[in-house]
Amino acid sequence: MASRQAIRNVIRDIFGAVPTSATHGKHAARNGMKELQQTQNGVYLKRYFLDSMDAAARKGIPEDYPIKYTSEIQQRRLDKLDQLRRRGKGPPKKGAGKRAQKK
Repeated sequence: MASRQAIRNVIRDIFGAVPTSATHGKHAARNGMKELQQTQNGVYLKRYFLDSMDAAARKGIPEDYPIKYTSEIQQRRLDKLDQLRRRGKGPPKKGAGKRAQKK
């Protein structure tokens, strides 16, 4: 983690001068200092939201591998769609929905 002083030095290099309290007030221009001074939490968010197991499992499988990986949830969804299509209640083909029938 960078220190506050290092961040201020970078801000000074990018924006010119670090604003003082004299520039705050009615006529002060926006310069993004408020956002730049907030604590950076991207590292913590990335650590909290892990990759899904499906994506992690698919990363290790080459494209030309004969067996295609599907999760249980994806397989259940495909089975249900297959049952609905057999009964004639599945989703319409692309471009054949209600809106296309009105025209």
